[in-house]
Amino acid sequence: MSARDTATFDEPGPDATLGEVLLALGGRLTRLQTELLAGLDQPLTIRQYRILSRVGAGHTSLTALCKLAHRNPSTMSESVDKLVNQGLLSRRPSATSRRTMQLDLTARGVDARDAARRALDKFTAELTAGLTPEVRDQLLPTLSQLYHGVQGNLDDR
Repeated sequence: MSARDTATFDEPGPDATLGEVLLALGGRLTRLQTELLAGLDQPLTIRQYRILSRVGAGHTSLTALCKLAHRNPSTMSESVDKLVNQGLLSRRPSATSRRTMQLDLTARGVDARDAARRALDKFTAELTAGLTPEVRDQLLPTLSQLYHGVQGNLDDR
């Protein structure tokens, strides 16, 4: 049995390719982010945090949220309903179209979003604390390019 036979995208082996390491890193970061958000005073999922952040940034319609998240309306509606039931979002008819509902953060939603943002900021600062400025200067444009490339793949779907 070779090292390639036992390596997985969860645990890259010593001969892992760059792509395998990136997938493993993405999975590990998602797991840590999930645990961090779940441990807050107002526990959130990654999806809930993203919705709160996007509504706070002005994306207040279900259609806009679906487009940003690449999700279908029924999936997004279910997530939004949970946030409304938790008192983190409110819903009201849009001023421009009575058939469209506008979403707003409640005071609890702002607090939850801000607490999550602070926790994630602390996490990312700790994550990158050991990197030299030179390594950061090399990683940021490369990882940004990969991120935007992946985003383009989502947009094409």
